[in-house]
Amino acid sequence: MKTNVIYKSMLALLLIVGFASCSDDEGGNTDQATYNAKVYITDGPIDNTEVQGVFVTIADVKLNGTSVNGFTKTTVNLHALQNGETQLLGDIDLAANTYNQVTLVLDTQSDASGNTPANYVLTTSNEKIKLTAQNNTINVNSSYNIAASTSNEVIIDFDLRKSIVTDPGNSGYNFAAQSQLESSIRVVNKLDAGTITGTATNNTGNNNNKTVAYAYAKGSFNASEENENAAGVRFSNAVTSSVATGASNQFGLYFLTEGAYEIHFASYEDLNNDGVYEFAGMIEAEGDLGLNLLNIMVTANTSVSLQVLLIAILG
Repeated sequence: MKTNVIYKSMLALLLIVGFASCSDDEGGNTDQATYNAKVYITDGPIDNTEVQGVFVTIADVKLNGTSVNGFTKTTVNLHALQNGETQLLGDIDLAANTYNQVTLVLDTQSDASGNTPANYVLTTSNEKIKLTAQNNTINVNSSYNIAASTSNEVIIDFDLRKSIVTDPGNSGYNFAAQSQLESSIRVVNKLDAGTITGTATNNTGNNNNKTVAYAYAKGSFNASEENENAAGVRFSNAVTSSVATGASNQFGLYFLTEGAYEIHFASYEDLNNDGVYEFAGMIEAEGDLGLNLLNIMVTANTSVSLQVLLIAILG
């Protein structure tokens, strides 16, 4: 009799433990550790010299659906955030994992100071050209990691060259179509990224043109990249780009995830002296000491330095 009671008690205890275990498995571990990540925004260059600012007003920033802590409506001059410069937006606590979405919600009514327009290109003549997106919610599908570390820095790279397009019907500029706008933004954790910097000695015989360096994932470049896509963007699959500046044509390609890259150079010329540079052709280039510009390895937290000779403008 006593044995039967003990047996039933043990069976009930096993059922309770088993039920609790199943509940934990189905609901996930509610005590999962989270790690802080600071969220920054940066920019790739725009080609036209008549542009002195590109102002975007952001009402909300979300990482995988969760809003960034401490973020308030902010107007950012993206044009000032080039060559690795960033602006802190806020921070967020997330579990160590791989994430795949960032959402930027644009304010379309007024900037952070209450002025209109909220989003605009500012020209060198101080004209404000209003920018209108097809949808004020920009969903960026870009994979990025949050490490089990206190040093996470999530970089949102808003590439102006791809996201702002020529629009004669809107005084010259506007946001690109929604799909192009969303694909022009990429996200990377700085912990996983490296940099390519360099100088480009110009032996093309033309010192008046503008030189732009483009970074492509190895094997992803083809001749069709030289042509405008449906949105009017050339080199649309470049990971990032940099305008060569100064006497030594310095360039910098920032926040590149680990891997092999190709570096290509293109020449632009202001044919009408209107501040708008037109594509003039690819540039034949070679790396110093036989360095292969089509196979540049980048590792996290390192900077690769290149010395490049620009030989001739092709086409």
